[in-house]
Amino acid sequence: MKVYIETYGCWLNKADSQVVASMLKKEGHEVTDDLEEADVVVVNTCAVRLETERKIARRLEELEQWRKRCYGRKVVVIGCLAKARPAFVASVSPSASILGPNAIHLIPKTLRERIIDVGPDRRSVFELPTYDGSSRRLVIPVAVGCLGSCSYCIMPISRGRLSSCQPQKISSLFAEAVSKGVKEVYLVAQDLASYGLDIGTSLPALLRELLKHEGDYMIRLGMMEPSTLSVIARELLDLYPDARMYKYLHLPLQSGSDRILQLMNRRYTSDSFVELVDLFRSRVDVFLATDVIVGFPTETEEDFERTCKVLERISPDKVHVARYALRPFTKAASMPQLSDHVKKERSRVLDFLVKELTLKRNLRYVGKEVEVLLTDIAPKEGLVGRMLDYRPVAVKCDRDMLWKRVTVVIEEAKPHVLLGRMA
Repeated sequence: MKVYIETYGCWLNKADSQVVASMLKKEGHEVTDDLEEADVVVVNTCAVRLETERKIARRLEELEQWRKRCYGRKVVVIGCLAKARPAFVASVSPSASILGPNAIHLIPKTLRERIIDVGPDRRSVFELPTYDGSSRRLVIPVAVGCLGSCSYCIMPISRGRLSSCQPQKISSLFAEAVSKGVKEVYLVAQDLASYGLDIGTSLPALLRELLKHEGDYMIRLGMMEPSTLSVIARELLDLYPDARMYKYLHLPLQSGSDRILQLMNRRYTSDSFVELVDLFRSRVDVFLATDVIVGFPTETEEDFERTCKVLERISPDKVHVARYALRPFTKAASMPQLSDHVKKERSRVLDFLVKELTLKRNLRYVGKEVEVLLTDIAPKEGLVGRMLDYRPVAVKCDRDMLWKRVTVVIEEAKPHVLLGRMA
């Protein structure tokens, strides 16, 4: 059969979609980019944000109409929303097979029969994607689930507890990809710093094993929770100077107010977060990406101001600002809620501050020559690449330079990207 895959949400979801594609290809099926020629549509869902849930629901309704028009075609809904809200998914897509994220190994069966299985709370069958060299980027889901219980987050319900892939399996895939010329490897998880805690190993141990493989590649680490990163921070920092490691750190702050952090059930304080950032910056000039939630239940103006002050203190390179959205089955859903007006206003203020801070960071590079790995085609012309710290750079050059390392002169800085030309 020909299968079309749509993916919503994070890098871990994207990795799961690659796993699904690999399993289907092993079974002799074809993955297509054309919906109209597909026999089956797989929708990999996200449950983190309310607006994403609504977008997915509209899409599933459209696909239900598509299925009715095209006799014999199937819809399969997988991922976090399928596990967290299976009845809701079934109501908008009544003919679909439904698999939770820890049941995606059953995907080949859904092409033969309708299956509803939201799966266990831990991933007992841990499949990895294959690497055939058709892309120079490989995303490896090294773990799923987490050890936390944040009061606003539905992920403990949708993905369950921490489940790490065996390091030998990861290393084998990594070695094969390096031998076939991979240029970028993303290690992703819900909380990458917790990798291995359930199987007696750790992220630094995994990285030491992977870095034994010689090659012209770059490793990018995914999001890490401050509380779990703090335990391995110094050991991990010893590996950051390696030229094959992007100097990139994705560390979610969520709030600068200790009162709100406690209500969120986050296991760190604003001071310990700042100390962790300072520790990394004392050793490496890292690109710091973070996340902030505005309008969390009971958040006061003083709480919000504390968040702004912490951001000013750490001066991040990238910030994802999200307005708090009520999620079912979470503790925060039963707390006193703030009005949408307050959330929008605080989001507007924070967006303005973030643009100021990130532009200031990027202006340091104007006029300088930097090394860039060209990784993606730009929307209009030229290519987009990454500096050694994963900082994005749009480059005026021929598109046949894709996946080349080049020296670039930075001509202009914007809050989210640098603009340059070949030296």
